[in-house]
Amino acid sequence: MDLKQFLNEYLKGKWPSGMSKEDKQKYLKKTSRALHEALGLFQREKKTPITMFENREYSSLEVYFMLRRIPGVGPKKANMITRDFIYRSLDLSQSNPWFDQIKARFPNFRVVDEKLLDMPIDVHVVKVFNRITGRFQGRWKEELPNHIQDILAFSKLAFPDMPAKLDQIFWTVGREYCHERNPRCNECPIAEVCDSYRSMK
Repeated sequence: MDLKQFLNEYLKGKWPSGMSKEDKQKYLKKTSRALHEALGLFQREKKTPITMFENREYSSLEVYFMLRRIPGVGPKKANMITRDFIYRSLDLSQSNPWFDQIKARFPNFRVVDEKLLDMPIDVHVVKVFNRITGRFQGRWKEELPNHIQDILAFSKLAFPDMPAKLDQIFWTVGREYCHERNPRCNECPIAEVCDSYRSMK
């Protein structure tokens, strides 16, 4: 069984609802290629996702750039993984399989400098930010690059000690309440600071 077939088997019953067959095939092709290239990188360097690290403390940005070398790991994914490693280092989460395996082998492994790490930004984050600032209108998805710097600046204002923390809040609100159509504003925990909600009252 090749990587594409393995991924297809693994993802049975786990695909997002509404994802087309064509999009699934594109994802399988892209992801299996990235996995193949990542495995090649580890093989050439005679390392694994565990032994790529050492028994010491790492800066968040050092981990970010180490992860970015892995084929298939873009900026958002590298930020997310580094953030999750920081959460485990600070005991803000109970488990992370990758971090925990590294820690079992290298007891001194931890990730610090959480102030330096940017928050991951996805469509939920942009949607919520644009709604609370009253900019949710028209072709906001296409304007994503124009909003990234504003969101990063806002995250540093909201959580100067750990800007990446804002991602979890916005992602949860975006997924559970702030739907693109028919948002559940009356139930939203941050409705009182939302310009879009206040404009409807």
